[in-house]
Formats: sequence, C-alpha cells, structure tokens
Amino acid sequence: LFVRSRCPRFFQSILRMAGEIGRMAFVSAAQTPRRQMALQAGHSAPVRHPAAALASSAPQSERLGEAKSSISNIAMASALGAGAAAAGVRRSRAKRSKKSRGSSVSMAAVDTLETLLTFYDVAARNGSEGATQPSLAGRELEETAQDRVFNWLGRGPAPGSECFQVMQKYFPGALPGAAVHFRSKAVLEEEFGFTPDNTLLGTSFCPDEINNQERDIGTKMRRYWGKVFPMGGISGTPYVGETGFVAFSSHVPKDGNIIVVFGPHVGISEEGEVGQYLREGQTGNSTACGAVIGAYNACLSGFDGAPSEDGEYDMQMDEIKQEFVPHAEAISKSENPMAAAAYVAYEMVKDRTLKIVNTKFGSGKLVLIGGIQLNMPFPDYADHFLPLMFEVRQEGQPTQDLMKHFVNPSIQQDLMRAPWAAVTAQREVFAWLTWSPPAISPVYRTLHQYFPGALPGRAVHERLVKVLERYGFDGDNTIMGTSVCPDEINNEADDLPVIMQDYWGEVFPMGGISGAPFTGKTGFKAFSSHVADEGHIIVMFGPHVAISESGEVGNCLRAGQSAASTACGAVIGAYKACQAGWEPSADSTAYDMQMDWIKAQIAPHVNGIARSENPMASLSHQSYHMVKDKIMQCVNNDFGSGYLCLIGGIQINLPLGLEDHFLPCTFEIR
Repeated sequence: LFVRSRCPRFFQSILRMAGEIGRMAFVSAAQTPRRQMALQAGHSAPVRHPAAALASSAPQSERLGEAKSSISNIAMASALGAGAAAAGVRRSRAKRSKKSRGSSVSMAAVDTLETLLTFYDVAARNGSEGATQPSLAGRELEETAQDRVFNWLGRGPAPGSECFQVMQKYFPGALPGAAVHFRSKAVLEEEFGFTPDNTLLGTSFCPDEINNQERDIGTKMRRYWGKVFPMGGISGTPYVGETGFVAFSSHVPKDGNIIVVFGPHVGISEEGEVGQYLREGQTGNSTACGAVIGAYNACLSGFDGAPSEDGEYDMQMDEIKQEFVPHAEAISKSENPMAAAAYVAYEMVKDRTLKIVNTKFGSGKLVLIGGIQLNMPFPDYADHFLPLMFEVRQEGQPTQDLMKHFVNPSIQQDLMRAPWAAVTAQREVFAWLTWSPPAISPVYRTLHQYFPGALPGRAVHERLVKVLERYGFDGDNTIMGTSVCPDEINNEADDLPVIMQDYWGEVFPMGGISGAPFTGKTGFKAFSSHVADEGHIIVMFGPHVAISESGEVGNCLRAGQSAASTACGAVIGAYKACQAGWEPSADSTAYDMQMDWIKAQIAPHVNGIARSENPMASLSHQSYHMVKDKIMQCVNNDFGSGYLCLIGGIQINLPLGLEDHFLPCTFEIR
C-alpha cells in the first residue's frame, strides 16, 4: 500500500512483472487436459437425436433481482481493473505534436520501442495511467461464460484448444467481429443517436480477401451502416491519405457522423500458429498478413530502409519495410515474433489513421474503432477482432473513451473459480450482445419465467447450422419448409423463419393462422417432391406469442399503432370464443375453416388453461402441442434417402427494439 501510494508507476511495473512470472509458471498447465465444462451440445461427434443441441447443460435458474445489462444504459462494467478497458487508446505517450482538439493530429512515426511487443506493452503505451495492465495475464488458462457461448454458437474456438490458448495468450480480449459490431452499434445508437441514415462508414483494413468474408467485422458493419469507403492498402494502413479522408468526409450528411474502423490482420491456424492461415481450396498454410510478415523478414535479411528500385511501383511495401527496420531485432527476440509484429503493425496503422482524420466535416461525431483483425480457421470459427481503441471525437469537444463497453466482468470471469456465472451464461451473454432483453426488465422476467430456455432467433439458427453440418446439410442439397402464423411480426429480419430462409434459400410456407400446417399431407408431398436427389428437408414450425414491454403475455404494440393488440390473435380469439361457449355447428355459413379447427382443438383444454398461473402463457404451450400434432401427421421420409429435420417451438415476439426469441421444444433428425 505504501509503494502504491508513493510510487504508483513503480507499483505498476511490479504488478506487470508479477503477472508475467505467474503466466510463465502456469504455462505448462495449459498443455494438460482441462476439466471439460462444455455445454450439452459441445460434443464433436454426430448425435443421432440432437434435441439437446439447442440447450445448455447449465441450469437456467432465475436471478430476477440482478441488474446485469440495460439497453438504455449500455455501460455494464467498471472500466477500472479491466485489461480490455486498459487497452483503450486515449493518447499515446510517444512524442507527437498536438493541434486543437478535433483537428487533424500530427504524430511522429512510431517510436523505436523494444518493449512494444505484447498486448500489455501496447495497453501500457496507450492506456490511462494507473490502470491495472496485467489483469488479463493467464487468460489462456481460463474459460468464461463468454468463451463457452461463443464456442457453442460456432463463433469461437473451444476453451483449452491450441487455437484458443494462443488467441487468449497473445490477443486477450479478442471478440468475434460480430460481437464488436453489436456492442459498438448499441452504444452509438443509444448514447449518441447514430443511425444508418446519418452515418458514413470508412474502413482501413488490408485488402486480403480473408478480411472481406461474411464473418468479418468490416462486412458486418457495412451490411448494417450501409456503403463503405475503403481506405486501407496492404497491411491495413490508410494509404488514401489526408486527401482521401477529405473526400470521404465531404460525403457525410448534414450534421451527420463518421465511423472509421481500422487495423492490421494476422492469421491463427488450427494448431495455434500465429501468422499462418489455411485458405479455402489450398492444402497448406500461407502467411497472414503476408505484407507485414514479408516486411519483417526482409528487415531480418538485411533491408536497411533504403527505397527499392521498384519503389515507385511498390510504395506501400516500401513504407511497411521502412517502418519495421527499427523493430525487427526486438521482434525476433520476443516470445512470439508473429504476434509482436501484429502489434507493431497496429501502432503503424493507428499512427497513419490519426494523421489523416479530423472533425472539420461538420457538427457530427467521428468514431474511431481500432484493433487487430484475427483471421481464425475457416470455416470452423468466425474471425475475431481485438479492440484497442474506441473513441468518439467532435469538433470543439473533449474526446470520449468508450473502451469500457467491450467489458462485462460477469461474463468474463473464469467459470472454474466463479461457477455461479455458468448458471445464466447464455442469457447474460446474449443480453450483453443486445440480442436479449436486459435482466432488470419485465420482459426478461416474463420471458424466462414462462418460456425457460428461450433463445434469440439468430442463436437458434447458428446452433442449428453447426449441428446440421455434421449430417451433410448445406444450401445446395437442402430445402426448407415453415409452418408459422403468417402474422407480419413473424416475418421481420430478426425472426427465426426469416434468418433461416436467408441462409437455406427458398422456402415452402405450410402454415396458416396459429402456425398449424393447413397445407396438409398433400402440401408436404408436393413440397418434398422438390428435394434434390439424396437431399435433405428442414421443417421449422410452431405458434407465436407476444410479450409486451410491461411483461404481459399475449399483447404486442405494433409499429405505428398507439394501443397493444393480441398475438397470436387467432389462438387468443379461439380461446376467448370457447370461454364464451362456442360449439361447432354444421349450419354455419361462414368461410373460416382454419379458425373453426383451432377452436375445436382449444375447446377441451379451456378450463385447465384458465386455472393456470398465466393463462396466456399456458395457451401458448397448448397451441404448440396442437401445431406439433398436426405436423407429425403430415410429414414423412418417403421423399428419398436424405434426412428430415424437424425444428419446433414457440416464436416469441418481443417489444420493438428487442430481437424476437424462439423456445426450442423439438429438434429431431429422421
């Protein structure tokens, strides 16, 4: 305490050394088998009955009093003591000349620092004074709720694997690119009013094609924010320069905003080798980033910084080599030279990015998201991004550091030492990603009280794809049918039927009101005759029910309306009709055969439903059995030698601004 109070910088040095010593002492433990804490669906071998593949083995008990996340208050974690927050780049301690806040920043070239070789060195160089830099030391030996869920979804490597250990050892705090996108999007929309209409996106990444896949952060952000202005050349350095940024920023809407996401990239192989990547269609690994590694190797081979004869035709590579000349020897002596090279490349890209950007484009805000793109083994995992900078700048205003928004201690603690965090691991992570409602909301309480096990639609889809790939399902040999209520709130972008159709292709809709498959046996026979030779069929089915903002089951406030309406209107209408004494009549002249059938199915259960704690929730579960029974009478495997996959449950429509969920009740392969 005395040393910390009197000599804070010396105290931080002691902590840093202690963390490194502890990491080295435990590194051998990383090679021993880990206690398996995988989810129920975490087995790699195919399962004949995969119903458990959509559920976590961790019990989903209620913790209703906890306030872990909030969409209206996205900041869910303290910035103190968190390594990723410490990595927030506020100001480099390197020599630079500063202009007025909001104007372009003129910086000296990256200094020759022999210590700029690890995550902790970069964090210490760029982070706020007094932050606990070594707090992520030993991260490769841990498994957090976040790690578990990302692996379960097929986005991240399995905790304990060589790939995982290397990623967390050298790039602690790395997240799937989509997670960085969702977190940054939520903050910018909720706290700063960003929308796709008032925002322009610029990127500065290496043009390597492995940085432009669907799973990469640049692609994710472009699909949401709109068109992109690519500024990066090889290595990710923004070679468009000041002229390019001036041109780009002149396109911003009036009072609009700019987002610039930037950084170098580096591959990590399945075996955990940094700088190596197995490209699609190739039989051997190649380097990534090839330009950065090539420049580093050239410096080791004697390149002295003099321009090459082909300099006019290879300007970008010449600059990268010149940048690495003062660092090459130190990099070669580091524990992992390829990881060290990635951090030096990050400082280079960040330096050039800060040189060209400014806030003179108007009254809007400039957001800088910087880090290192990690190209993970394809197609097993999503590419990751290690955020090292998240700032908001505005002309005449102080810079705001937002790195804390990538931190949530409740889902980033080691489950071996904090097993309680596993109890609600899924819902905590999904809430942090803004896929699920915040834990303190009435919607959250109702959702998990009456529909335990419900998941965001996209989570069900991603888990489903991961399992079905084991059976040979793909977009070319699979056709999809759905049996859901045609209510338009079941056909929004975040609804499971829509997400699945976007992935699997054209769909055969079998459902009528309530979700029952009113196309019948004839409809399924016609549908199944369209399957490819030896192909497969997926049928997704179920009723739907809404939960209002106040947590009321069966009520939904639709876009543009001022009062809530029922959902599912057909099922609730049938229930109320039966309560009022409805009886089938052969004399009816109304043409309403689907509604008549629903009433007939609900009528025998009315009294039991009415006696339940929550009749609308009970009605939803009863209607699921109604739909499932009819599905089972219609489907068959007579179409050929392929598989029939049945995914059934209850579609749950949440209030505007929240993603709809799905409660999986059936997952079978026949």
